[in-house]
Amino acid sequence: MGNVKNQKISLAGQTIIETLVALFILVMGVTAATGLAIFSFSASTAITKQIIATGLAREGIEAVKNMRDTNWLKQSPINTDCYNYSTGASNAKCYKQWLNYNPNGFNIGTSSPKVAFRLGIKAANAANEQIIWSDSKTDNGDWGLDFDDGSSMNLSSFLGFYNTGNNNDGITNGTSGFYRQILLTEDNSGNYSQDEFHRLIVESRVWWTDKKCPKSPNWPGLGKCSVSLITNLTNWKDYQLLQ
Repeated sequence: MGNVKNQKISLAGQTIIETLVALFILVMGVTAATGLAIFSFSASTAITKQIIATGLAREGIEAVKNMRDTNWLKQSPINTDCYNYSTGASNAKCYKQWLNYNPNGFNIGTSSPKVAFRLGIKAANAANEQIIWSDSKTDNGDWGLDFDDGSSMNLSSFLGFYNTGNNNDGITNGTSGFYRQILLTEDNSGNYSQDEFHRLIVESRVWWTDKKCPKSPNWPGLGKCSVSLITNLTNWKDYQLLQ
């Protein structure tokens, strides 16, 4: 009987140890799974923000491109005293005002390098036509973007757009955590020396707030929470009109 009791006590002790080991393994597994879930959520959030930022940067470039195209469409008559690279004379046709056409055009020309533009959506009002894109030169760092569901803009077709503050020209901080800055630089070197043939270098910068990326109305430089897209725009229509 004594041996039987000792054996039962021994078996009971082994069961406790096995239970503790099983609990340890279970806790470690849950901890690892929780950590993996947190990491996956954080990575998914970062990827989502990067995708949104890339879209906003592309939108900025497309806006400037559309402004250039609008200046082409509105300019009439076409100038006939432009520089002719074939003959060296000033007898070619061209769109001289492709960077700044008045009236009803856009001023995307720059008198000095690195002039920044704030681009966003403006709501329509009774006095003016519906204005989707507006451009404003600024030195105040007003690059913050709002996310608007369209209810305050009365533009039901523009639900879910990022903009610079509805009816305002722009706001310093924004509510979305995203910032956008468009930099325009005219290249007048080499073959781009003639006024009507300058090349416009467009850089669209977008940055956002996140962990280790504090809120900042100023461009922080390329890094963990920022993207930059660059394209070159030319007055390529002129090359079809040279005489």
